[in-house]
Amino acid sequence: MLDRGGSRSAGGETRRRYLKWGRIAVTIAAVAYLASRVEPREVLEGFQRLSLGAALTAIAVVMLGLFCGMVRWRLLLKAYGAIDIPSWPRTAHLYLVGHFYNTYAPGGVGGDLIRGVAGRKAFGDLDLASATSGVAVVFIERVIGVSALLVLATSAYLIRPIPGIDNVGAWAALGLGAAAAALVGIAVAPRLAPSLPEGLGKHLRALPRLFSIAPFLAAVFLSLIIHFVNIVAGHAIMHSLEPSVTFAQSAVAMPLIGAAAFFPFTVGGAGVREAAFAALYGTVGVPEASAYAASISFWAIQLLTAGVGGIINLLVPLSGRDRG
Repeated sequence: MLDRGGSRSAGGETRRRYLKWGRIAVTIAAVAYLASRVEPREVLEGFQRLSLGAALTAIAVVMLGLFCGMVRWRLLLKAYGAIDIPSWPRTAHLYLVGHFYNTYAPGGVGGDLIRGVAGRKAFGDLDLASATSGVAVVFIERVIGVSALLVLATSAYLIRPIPGIDNVGAWAALGLGAAAAALVGIAVAPRLAPSLPEGLGKHLRALPRLFSIAPFLAAVFLSLIIHFVNIVAGHAIMHSLEPSVTFAQSAVAMPLIGAAAFFPFTVGGAGVREAAFAALYGTVGVPEASAYAASISFWAIQLLTAGVGGIINLLVPLSGRDRG
């Protein structure tokens, strides 16, 4: 029995290792292919056209988006019946450190897990139900965020279909359906638990119940604001490099770029994000070199703002209990 358990554990570790190195290989291949399409000198010239004002604007609005994310998390805790919502300093600490781990650690979900486990205190006793509720709320937050992105991407595509890119609306509709199904499933799971086998029911009973619809809807609205903030940040950078690009064009391109960045087989969306910038902004005449420079600048600003959480964690480390 122990041997079989050990074998399963070793097999899972091997699969994770293969997946990690596979993602790294795909990322390197994608970046190398894109690098072969332009002269590095042209990309560097693009960086030199980025104004300080545009960079500071992008940083400011991204930080505003992080603040909106903190408010969204608190709203969802309230919606799902938390009895001890973290103080604002505690919220900022957990959210910014979690954002740092999401950005810099492989997988992109480590910070969510840390924040979910740390947020279990909001649901009372530190038992399995509280821990599950804390993690589930963060998962719900992620699903709502993806759903809001898909809404913006679908709306943008319907307003201005992009030549050569077919079926975006259909795929976005499927994604919205899956996201809605996940949210509904989480909402009804505790009520279905008594009628399910004990092995499954005991876990479903630990999921949080939706107690208040108003803060939930407010969280959905904030998710739209957060992705709108990314449009503003992306446009500030792109307009600085290519002044002919209008905000309306960025409003179409940036949500689709955000959706493309969720491609699972690269590290942090690298390669796919640059290709999406080039393909989408290329439809309005932006040269590939400028698109790559804008994409890398946008990524660098994300790394910079996420680094704030790393500094905070160095100064005030999360406790072992926060990490689970």
